[in-house]
Amino acid sequence: MTGPNEIKPLKLILGVFLFFSFLAVALSPPELKPMAAPPAQVDQSPAKRLKVIVIDPGHGGLESGAKGKFGALEKDITLAVALKLKAVIERSLALRVELTRDKDTEVSLENRAAIANNHKSDLFISIHTNSSYRRNARGSETFFLSLNATDEEARRLAYLENNSADLSKPLADEDQDEIRMILWDMAQSAYLKQSQSLAEIIQDELNSLLGTANRGIKQAPFKVLTGVACPAVLVEVAFISNPEEEKDLVKESFQSNVAEAIYRGLVRYLKIAG
Repeated sequence: MTGPNEIKPLKLILGVFLFFSFLAVALSPPELKPMAAPPAQVDQSPAKRLKVIVIDPGHGGLESGAKGKFGALEKDITLAVALKLKAVIERSLALRVELTRDKDTEVSLENRAAIANNHKSDLFISIHTNSSYRRNARGSETFFLSLNATDEEARRLAYLENNSADLSKPLADEDQDEIRMILWDMAQSAYLKQSQSLAEIIQDELNSLLGTANRGIKQAPFKVLTGVACPAVLVEVAFISNPEEEKDLVKESFQSNVAEAIYRGLVRYLKIAG
């Protein structure tokens, strides 16, 4: 049995041990965290910066767009082409692709631009089918934004796509001011130049791959292109008002060829932009 006098030295030894243990911890140098590596230099060329593409299938929901002689609807064809284009881009390029709609729903022209900007889109491609009062009109057309249309037919097409009931009525003053401001902003950011370049390349691929008539690139005041803070084009893939082209437009093989042509144009654009 341990006596009271034997316990005191044990307490003293234990106290000294705890004191020096605490002192050792207190005087230890702080743990140094490794310095973060300096950020790598990022290639700021347009091709390297490009991460997100927004594809806009024209019309949708109650707004069916143009209708062909055999009943084909623009809204159905544009969605089919957009889905095929999204698939080929995501399969072949390290890019994220967003759609303004992925089903038969109505999306306002303003919301289409908002969707692109909310996703911080680097490119915007709106897909449509063409329509003309001339039944023999055929081929593809690619547009980029301008206050003044290239020709009378382009002006009428823009009004039709903008859902204007009066094709002969000039743009309202507020619409003109809005487009002027957007054009000014786009010009400052070189968007117009890039949009024109993308339009030219896509049009060339459509002509080559599809063997359609070369109607060239054009400019028109399409509302869907206004407000998009990136290079933007509108592709009229063929004339749904032409019975022969309407028959092609509903074929899955033709839709795939259109998607392939736009994809090839995108690849060429990235090489030139980079």
